[in-house]
Amino acid sequence: MTGKTRALYLGGASALAIGAASIFIPGQAEAACEATPIFEGETVVSVDVTCDDTAPTITAPFDTSFDDIYLGGGPDTLNMSGGSIEAGVAGTATPPVDGFEENLNPSPNIDMLGGNDTVVISGGTIGTGGTTGTPIDVNLGAGDDRFEMSGGTLFGNVFGEVEGEAPGIDTFVISGGTVTGSLFGLGGGNIYDISGGLVQGSLFAGSQNDRVTISGTANIQVNTAVGPDSVGLEDGDDVFTMTGGTLGGSVSGNAGNDLLTISGGTIGNYVAGNEGDDQIEISGGSIADDVRGNEGVDQVTISGGTIGGDVEGETVRLYGGTIGGDITGISGNTLIINGSVVANPLTLRNGVLFSGTGGVATITDEDLAAGGTKTQNFTGFNTVSASNSTLGFGTGTQGIGLLSLTNASTLFVNGNANLAGNLNLTNSTINMIDGAADDVFTLGGLTLNSGTIGLDLNQQTSQADQLIASAFAANGVNTILVNLVGTPQFATTTDIPIIISTNGPVAGTFVIQGIPGTVGSLFIFQVIPGPTGGLLIRAIPANFGIAVAPNSAVNASTVETAIDALYGVNRDAIASDLGLANGVQRVQLTSTFGVFASGQFAHTEHDGFTISGNGLTAPGPDFDADDFSAAISLDFNAAKHFGFDDRYGLNLGLFGGYASTDVGMGSLQGFDFIGDADNKSGMFGGYALFRQGVNYGLVSASTFIGETDVTSGVLNTTGSYDTIGYAVTGSIGHIFALSDRMRFDLRGGMLGVSFTGDDYTDSGGNQFGKSRISFGAFKFEPGIYADYAMENGMVFSPYARADLQQRFAYKNTATIDNREIDFDDADFSVALSAGFNLKMSERSTLSSELRGKFSSDSSTVGGKLGLKISF
Repeated sequence: MTGKTRALYLGGASALAIGAASIFIPGQAEAACEATPIFEGETVVSVDVTCDDTAPTITAPFDTSFDDIYLGGGPDTLNMSGGSIEAGVAGTATPPVDGFEENLNPSPNIDMLGGNDTVVISGGTIGTGGTTGTPIDVNLGAGDDRFEMSGGTLFGNVFGEVEGEAPGIDTFVISGGTVTGSLFGLGGGNIYDISGGLVQGSLFAGSQNDRVTISGTANIQVNTAVGPDSVGLEDGDDVFTMTGGTLGGSVSGNAGNDLLTISGGTIGNYVAGNEGDDQIEISGGSIADDVRGNEGVDQVTISGGTIGGDVEGETVRLYGGTIGGDITGISGNTLIINGSVVANPLTLRNGVLFSGTGGVATITDEDLAAGGTKTQNFTGFNTVSASNSTLGFGTGTQGIGLLSLTNASTLFVNGNANLAGNLNLTNSTINMIDGAADDVFTLGGLTLNSGTIGLDLNQQTSQADQLIASAFAANGVNTILVNLVGTPQFATTTDIPIIISTNGPVAGTFVIQGIPGTVGSLFIFQVIPGPTGGLLIRAIPANFGIAVAPNSAVNASTVETAIDALYGVNRDAIASDLGLANGVQRVQLTSTFGVFASGQFAHTEHDGFTISGNGLTAPGPDFDADDFSAAISLDFNAAKHFGFDDRYGLNLGLFGGYASTDVGMGSLQGFDFIGDADNKSGMFGGYALFRQGVNYGLVSASTFIGETDVTSGVLNTTGSYDTIGYAVTGSIGHIFALSDRMRFDLRGGMLGVSFTGDDYTDSGGNQFGKSRISFGAFKFEPGIYADYAMENGMVFSPYARADLQQRFAYKNTATIDNREIDFDDADFSVALSAGFNLKMSERSTLSSELRGKFSSDSSTVGGKLGLKISF
């Protein structure tokens, strides 16, 4: 808009419509004009402006610029939807209207003056900004005025009216647009509803009982010339509600008993009640700094949202939300923490401080310790009561007169903690378990009422977590849980003090045990009264054989794999040299030397050994094993070489190979993971096969040398040790011809085995002695074989075989801390095998076999697939 500046005073006008480019006073630069009011009855409804001959008479719309717009007494309305109102240089006064004096102010304003006036801005611009611009303030004046803004820009402030000058109740409704200054309610019990738009300054509510609502996308920043507040409620009993939007600064209640409710939005600084007995309720949103009641007897309730700083109030209720600072100012009224009121979790910082004077705290259904990962500090509290809740104390002194834990509550203690007062523990737990036996909890007094104490105990250092109490009493049945740390001592019994008190012997019943699923469960614990009071723990090694169960299992599996490989070599030699299985069984290097190979995969499921040691016998954990073996043999036909093959057969063989087993243990005694182990061995040996007609005898021997890697889930350690084993077999047999295609092999013999695992020290310092397996066995191995010629020239040779074994003198031992543990399983087993050889040509044979072995304790399924080609 353009034109020379004028000052226009409209006395008693009931309405002034300032639309898009619709402002009074003509735009000609030097036109002389006069304004004439148009009446309806006694009310001025519009104004005609008539100018001299230098410009035509102008009716709306008008194009102009103002210093001031004065709307006098009466219910005036300023409605702006576009255009601009700009301040110019003060000039000639506008002619007086209706007897009022001319008015030419040195600074531009829109003054509504008296009456219940309304200002509505939905577009356009009032004033100018920037360093060279001139802002225009809107003064609502006396009366119950209303300021609405949904668009446009006001370069300036909005003022109500001061108390003592008939301020009235002003209403501010802003849903859009921009106010570059601040909103000043001044006097009156004003109402603010800010749901959008931008106020670059602050909102100062007024000196009486105001109501302020911030929601939606409202954005109020800070008038830094006045202070840090985005919203200053000022005097009076004010009500502040925030459900959304953004405040760049703080919210201050100032004088009066204020109610501040915040459920959403973002506040860039603190929230303070200040003078008066204030109530602050926070269920959502984000506050960057503190929430303070400050002066007065204040109540702060937090059920959600995020607070970056401290919370201060005489009464504080914490139901949910996140608080980054401390909780302070608690008086004898109360601190209430309850995790069952709202669904939002309560999150406090680690090491949070609760402080007050004569404070009283009640904590219900809240995991303040976060499972033992967080601590709290209390100072200035007469009593703290916790029900179905957790607390955490670290190193330092807790200023609590009486701490009561009830209804399955848990107090975690880590470090050197002190409680100046007394602790009553009823159906609740003191948990000092953290993996190190170095915690000390010193109390003025301790009373156990069917309580539980969990602590760490280290046999090597003869230390345990301790409670030191000047007075100690125990009622009901109390439980002590022991977490054994460090290297356990399986060779000796240890006595270690856990509760130190000087008030004499303690009456009461104690149940003590190691924690299931830990190494402590391998001991029997007893509570021993201290010489002057207090209690000691006696640790007695018990059924600790489970600690070496992985060693025993992998040793047994290594032996079984090596024996199966040895018998595989034996069976191939017999089948080849006696012609039991048709096909090319070996590759002939010369007329007297041949080579053949064998190998197999197997999977074993074992129900577990019976463990005996330390006067106790118990079932051990089940385990499974994946086995592999492969061997290559050099066969020498000695009978042919020395020229007596027409009467006897004699074959001598040497073989070498590889065997591996991978063992995984099942669960037992609360241990989900007992351990696992694997062994890799190289093997070598030889055999001699003598035959006369359909009768034969075979002897063989094998040595297998390897290394075992073992992981103990019981001891939480790892280790490795070298192994060596020997196996010797002897068999005799007779072959019966059932038909021209079928033969029956009746075979039996004996087996002897010796195996040793070296001693070693595992990663936890546990000393393992030698482990051993030795036994003898009788074996009975009947089998049936057949050959079928096919039309395509191939020969199909199926077979089936049984293997019945009866062990004797079985010994399977492992040693830890010089204590030998025995492992035993079934001595009788049956194995069944079925397979075939398919002779595809003179030089190639395809072979396959499935094998199952069963006993009352185990089952094994194995198989092999091979292709043999001669050159």
